[in-house]
Amino acid sequence: MQTHRPVILFLAAALLTGCVGIEDYERKTDEAAGLRKEISDYQRRIDELGRNIEELEGRIKQKDLEAQELSQSLTMARRHSQQTETRVADLRAQVTAQQSQQTESAQKARRFERAYENSRARVRELQKNLVTAQKKLLRFEDRIRFQIQLEKDMKAQFARERRRGTIEVRRAGDRVVISIASAILFKSGSAKIRAESRALLVKFSSLLRRYANREVQVQGHTDNVQISDRLAERWETNWELSAARATRVLRYFVEVGNLDPRRVSGAGMGEFRPIASNDTREGRRTNRRIEIVVFPPDS
Repeated sequence: MQTHRPVILFLAAALLTGCVGIEDYERKTDEAAGLRKEISDYQRRIDELGRNIEELEGRIKQKDLEAQELSQSLTMARRHSQQTETRVADLRAQVTAQQSQQTESAQKARRFERAYENSRARVRELQKNLVTAQKKLLRFEDRIRFQIQLEKDMKAQFARERRRGTIEVRRAGDRVVISIASAILFKSGSAKIRAESRALLVKFSSLLRRYANREVQVQGHTDNVQISDRLAERWETNWELSAARATRVLRYFVEVGNLDPRRVSGAGMGEFRPIASNDTREGRRTNRRIEIVVFPPDS
């Protein structure tokens, strides 16, 4: 609007000079009117443009506000997105940790299950072993009980001989051993049973038949005195003499005492299993013996 002010002043100055004619004046007047109209139009357009500018400025301000709000919203959205991403990452980490824990728990569960099954198998095996051990224990107790009873019977039947020291009855582990002095069965250097001792062997046979399910071994033992020259042609060493004496008693048990030959055996031990010192006469006498070893049932 201020840009047209010089034009108006110029026209006014021209009119005041009075140097123009009427026609020129009228023409100028018309021009001035046209200019004024044009100026009015310009002014109206300027006012309209001003209003448009104000409106546009308002709209720009509104858009700026909206842009600021959008920027703030975007910032908040980004922040929220970051928080959400962080939360998602945390949740993923938690899920991964939980999956790892679940995997570990599943592995532990499988290990526990295997350990449980192994324990059950071990318990079954132990129970089976326990039953087997109990059966063995019962058999062992039966064997020991029978052996104790046999020992008692032998001691009772040969109490007089035991008092004289010619017979000894003892238990060696699960076996019962009856030791008979060789002097009451044989003469020195002989394997022939004395006639007066045959009744003793019959008595032994009678008692052993009560325990028909036992294995019986007759063992011959000597001292360490070497065979004399007089007997060397018959017995080369104490082994032969001890084996011959054991065999003679064994045959008597079978042939006269009617023991089952499938359950009896004989062995010559010679001088190699002494029960006393061979340095004394008494010790050598003790070592010269026949031992009847009775094994437990089904041994």
